Amino acid sequence: MGYVNLHRVQTILEQRRLDGLLVVSPENFEYFSGVSGFPVTMWHRAGPASAVVSANGDVAFVIPEVNEAAVRRANPQAAVWSYPLWIEQIDVAALSDLEITEAVARMTAERQHVRPETYEQKRLDDCLLDALGTLNLWGKRIGVELDFAPAAHFEHLRTLLSGVEFVNSSSLIRELRLIKTAQEIEILRRAVRLTEQGIVAALEDFSTKTLALDVRARFSETCTAIARQQRELGFQAARTTVHLGPWLWAQTDPNRPAHPGDLIQFDSSVQLHGYKTDIGRTFVFGEASAAQQRIQDALLAGFAAGLEQLRPGQRFCDVFFAVQEAVRAAGFPSYARGHVGHSIGSDIDGEEWPWLSAQEERIIEPGMVLAFEVPYYVNGVGGFQNEDQILITADGHESFNSLPLELTSVG
Repeated sequence: MGYVNLHRVQTILEQRRLDGLLVVSPENFEYFSGVSGFPVTMWHRAGPASAVVSANGDVAFVIPEVNEAAVRRANPQAAVWSYPLWIEQIDVAALSDLEITEAVARMTAERQHVRPETYEQKRLDDCLLDALGTLNLWGKRIGVELDFAPAAHFEHLRTLLSGVEFVNSSSLIRELRLIKTAQEIEILRRAVRLTEQGIVAALEDFSTKTLALDVRARFSETCTAIARQQRELGFQAARTTVHLGPWLWAQTDPNRPAHPGDLIQFDSSVQLHGYKTDIGRTFVFGEASAAQQRIQDALLAGFAAGLEQLRPGQRFCDVFFAVQEAVRAAGFPSYARGHVGHSIGSDIDGEEWPWLSAQEERIIEPGMVLAFEVPYYVNGVGGFQNEDQILITADGHESFNSLPLELTSVG
């Protein structure tokens, strides 16, 4: 069933004294179903693509009819309700011996030849009512993602399902997503490999005519081409932030081409089956200056110190303080950041709770996949980003990355 561990769902529902879940956000619908809810998820409404899970492990989905076959294929044990969209679909495969107009006419003979503008709210509402009734969730305590649901949509749900007691389940689903299944780990591992291939290709033919735009475009183009060649059917997007030169963010001139001695900082992501990477590397065009090398050496001392703490039983804040203390001890006593990484997965923006911060005392556990980063932004020198995807194992950690962290010369 999707990417979620259903046994953990039942355990956490019992701990929270909930009878079920109503999952309504686009990314969490895909997390539970294994299938994108597009096209109705593009409006970010609560309800058009939903998963319903009961505390005893029964599952139901409410989806548009265009998604029905894929959801049923991915979830053969689940109950599925579907409703029509504005999109017309006709199946004439069994009538291939007929002339096409006759075949279409026969297959649509019982239809009203009218489609909704998008979808009919009442048809969707009836599906939700049936799904909750079938899973025996009327009058029960149900979790719903109030951190996501727009106020008007939630008010509609509360009116429609007036016999249900809704409880905010956003933190519950974050807990579920923090520990990855084997399938999720494999997707992220492949996505990291594709991201690194994009970074390497983006630096080919680097010269004094290269703009940051060129590097970003080469990255996206390469990732797309490799995904096609390798038949990565779940490939969805590739993007990278690139800081080129000594000035950062809005202070840089986007029309300025590369100069010898410039830093090239990547903060890159590939999206595969909804899962996003978050990887950073720093290169130099030609020879690094003494200042650039001094900063990078200090950052890598922090990276090594933090890596030592990335193992089961340590706290998230232990990683943060190890990084901060090591960078400060290496010559930069003012080094300060709010966090040095975060969980990674299928969140819509890539960065997921919890953060490797001074405040987070959560214990590191096997199965977590974390984006661990030690960056620095120094106007007049350049941007530095050192970021790996780290899997926490039973006795330590494993990095999915293969590109070196050292300041590497290009061009």
